[in-house]
Amino acid sequence: MNDMIRKNLKTKLLLLFVLFFSGSIKQSNLQEGSIYSWGSDRDNLVSNTPEENNFIDISAGYGHSIALNNDGSILTWGSDSDGQVSDTPTESEFIDVAAGSNHNIALRKNGTLVYWGWNYQMNEDYSRGNVPANDSFIAVSAAGNHNLALHENGTIAAWGWDVNGVVSKTPKGDDFIAIAAGPHHNLALKKDGTVIAWGDDMMGSVNDTPSEPGFVKIAAGARHSLALREDGSIAAWGWDLRKEVSETPTESGFKDISVGYTHSIALREDGSIAAWGWERNDDGQIGKKPPQEGFSQISAGFFHNLAIRKSP
Repeated sequence: MNDMIRKNLKTKLLLLFVLFFSGSIKQSNLQEGSIYSWGSDRDNLVSNTPEENNFIDISAGYGHSIALNNDGSILTWGSDSDGQVSDTPTESEFIDVAAGSNHNIALRKNGTLVYWGWNYQMNEDYSRGNVPANDSFIAVSAAGNHNLALHENGTIAAWGWDVNGVVSKTPKGDDFIAIAAGPHHNLALKKDGTVIAWGDDMMGSVNDTPSEPGFVKIAAGARHSLALREDGSIAAWGWDLRKEVSETPTESGFKDISVGYTHSIALREDGSIAAWGWERNDDGQIGKKPPQEGFSQISAGFFHNLAIRKSP
C-alpha cells in the first residue's frame, strides 16, 4: 500500500470515527424526562405541553412543538395551520426530530427522513430540491422554510425555500459533524472544530462567524448565532439590537445552547438554564425560565422554549 492510499484510508477512518462518536454523544445524552415549556402560549404552546415523563428529544418551532418519546414515537402540539401537528407520523421508529416554522422533519432509525407540514414546493420561485430519499443520515435541523440533514459520510443535504442562498450556498465537503438551521442563515461544524456559516449576512450573522477552532456545538437564530467551546464557554455574534449578543454569559461550564428568534438559552453543567436577549411581546421567554436544576436538554423556539428535566 503506497503512502497516498494509506493517508486517504487513515483520513476516511478518522472521519467515520468522528461522525460515529458525534452521533453517539447525542444518543447518550438523550435522558428521558418531563417537558417544561415557557414563553408565549399562543395556540396553547405552553398549556398543552404533554405531561408524560418519557421524552428524550424536543424541538420548538414557530407556533408548534415536537417531542420524541423513548419508544421512538412522536408527539406534536400547537398551531396546525399546515398539518404540522395533525399529519404527524404514527410509527415508532424515530431517533431525531426538528421543527421549522410550519413544518417538521424526523429521522428514522434506518437513516431515512420524513417531512410533513407546509408544502414548500408551492412557490417555484423559491423552492429548491426535494426531500432526500437516500438513507444513512445521522442528524436533522429545520428552521424557517428550509431544512438541513447531515449524512454519515460528512456531507450536508439542504432543501426548501432558497431565500438568501440558505439552500444553494450549502457548503460542499465531507468533513462536517453538526448542523444548525436558522430562519435566515445556517451553521455547520467541521471535524476540526471550526464553524461555517452561509445565508443572509444581516448584522454579521455570516461574516462575523468566529474563525478559530475548538467548538463542539452550534446554534443559529434569526440574526444571531452561538457556538459552544470545548471549555463550556459561549461565543456569540450577529444581531445585537436587544443585547442578544452582548448579554451572552461570559463564564464557562455550559453543556448545551439553543437560539430562538431574538433570544437565547443555555444549559449549565448542573442542569440549570440561563436565558438572555429580547423578550418579544413580553411573553416571558426569558423571565419565566424555570429556576430548577436537573435539566438535560433545551430548545428555543420563536417565542417559546422547551426543556427536558430528568426523571427521578
